[in-house]
Amino acid sequence: MTDEIIIKNQPIFNKILNKINNTQNNVQAYILCCTSKTTLDTYSNLFSKVLICPYKYKENCNNCNICSRIDNNIFSELKIINPVNGVIKKECIIELRNDFQTQSIEGKNEVYIINDAECLNQSSANAILKFLEEPDTNTVAIFTTTNLDAMISTIKSRCQIIKLNNNVVDKGIDFVIKQTNLTEEEIYESLDFIRTVENNYSLAFSKVKDEFLNQFKTKEKLSSAIYVILLFYKDVLNYKLKNTCLYFEKNDLINIANRQSVNLITKKISFVLENMYKLEYNVNMLLFMDNLLIGIGEMKDD
Repeated sequence: MTDEIIIKNQPIFNKILNKINNTQNNVQAYILCCTSKTTLDTYSNLFSKVLICPYKYKENCNNCNICSRIDNNIFSELKIINPVNGVIKKECIIELRNDFQTQSIEGKNEVYIINDAECLNQSSANAILKFLEEPDTNTVAIFTTTNLDAMISTIKSRCQIIKLNNNVVDKGIDFVIKQTNLTEEEIYESLDFIRTVENNYSLAFSKVKDEFLNQFKTKEKLSSAIYVILLFYKDVLNYKLKNTCLYFEKNDLINIANRQSVNLITKKISFVLENMYKLEYNVNMLLFMDNLLIGIGEMKDD
């Protein structure tokens, strides 16, 4: 029993970790999901050690220096991909595939962690699917997400899903401020704009030109404002599915959630993600916003 990995309040995760640790048998891809990013970061780090350590992993492992190098983010056979402004780009996946063309040298497995996997857009998802469909025998993927429903289904179908119990919940306006580097006033400006889009669509076009782009004048600021809109739609989906919100007050979105289907909300989340990626290459921000509004306004259920 002393050799077992024991994590309080995580019986399913415990069982999987100990099975891998004792048998060295693992699948090629896992999804860790819960609503706490802190919990996901902690346990994806532990998971990577169990998958990589050439010895049977033990807490405070000192048989090698791999685990300490993982903690210090300097172990070359572990790659971690994070979204930039709410998007995981195809180029990051291609670079990852190129890095993992050779067999692992030090560890049992090469491991890559893709955080906020719901931020994979269609092109980056297609790139990772090719990686998953033709995996190296000792390459293991760990996807983390706070919104499993928003992940692309073809990715989910190729992974073992592990639902974690939350230890800490990252939520509320302070979390949004930290993620976007916007002020609270700027965040509420973004929310006011997307509510206008949903409730008074024809007014939104003039609001873009007269107010919104005056508030968010640079691509960096605009990208952060669009990320707030993305979180808004994620909260609409959270309310629709679980009658709860992670980031904003229910009163801000309850009417929108009630009159839209889960399918339509999910399509809007995917559409906003796709357009966040396009913003980097679009020099005309007014044209970009007009196209975004048209896409949201014309979107219907299948």
